[in-house]
Formats: sequence, C-alpha cells, structure tokens
Amino acid sequence: MLTLMTFCTIGIAQPGEETSREGKTVSETLKAMKGEWRMMYKIMGESIIYDRHYQINPETNRYELRKDTSSIHTFDITRNGRTSYKVNREDAMGQLIVNDWDISGSWDLKQTEKGIDLHIMNAYYDGCPTIVRRIINVNDRQLWLQDPGTGTQYYYVKR
Repeated sequence: MLTLMTFCTIGIAQPGEETSREGKTVSETLKAMKGEWRMMYKIMGESIIYDRHYQINPETNRYELRKDTSSIHTFDITRNGRTSYKVNREDAMGQLIVNDWDISGSWDLKQTEKGIDLHIMNAYYDGCPTIVRRIINVNDRQLWLQDPGTGTQYYYVKR
C-alpha cells in the first residue's frame, strides 16, 4: 500500500508534466465575456427553442412571426471596472437598434463550488429580479449559459 501511494505521489510531482485545468478563472471569464453576443437559441429539456418575434414583410406589408436571432446582449466593462448589460436588436441590414426603453443593467461573476455564475441585475427594468446563469463555456466565438434552477441552456455567438 505504501509503495502504491509513493508511486502515485511521485507520478503527480514529476516536473515538466502538464496538468489539465478545469475551466477558466473569473478574471479570464471577465475578459472573454466582454462584447456583444447574439442569442441563437435555448434548449429546454429535449427541445431547441428559438425566440420568435413579429417582423414586417416588405412584400406583403404585413407582420409575420419569424425566428429571432437578432437579440444582441452586450456585456461591457468600463475603465473603472463597472459593468453594464444591455439587450438590443439588430435589423435585417445588421445595424444595431438600441432598445426602446434605454435600460442598462449590470452584471457580475461569482465563483462557486460548481463553477462560475453570471449574475445580471436590473436586466430588463429597474428592480428586475437578478438573473443567474452558470457559465458552461465562453471563448472568442461562443457563450454557453445554463439556468442552475431549471437546467435550460442558452447559446450565443459573438457578434
């Protein structure tokens, strides 16, 4: 038994071996989160759900229900370290349309024993309950979040 433990200890302590890191640190995640993210879809149970909205069809001049991949979620950090969160829209030409209510919330990252959680405060209106999402993955192209209570997953791509 002692020989096996010594072998394992020596095996772990060998110089030059790379150890695998589990996830990002909060500071790495802060840098990766900053920017504009287009929400693509959410997964609830077995179903992939796209946000839907009414959009005018110029050919018929009528509103039609369409899949919405035009909501843009902006996570920003100012020079003095304050955060801001906004949800805007993108028109058919790719131009950013600022939300009608000019609402700007804030966000924070908190390290937990299960990973890093994103807390969004005042997201849609002043006094809006804090939205908590666990960060599954974030890099320069994708953002993958999960609601820790319901398990619903949200997928975003960098704008």
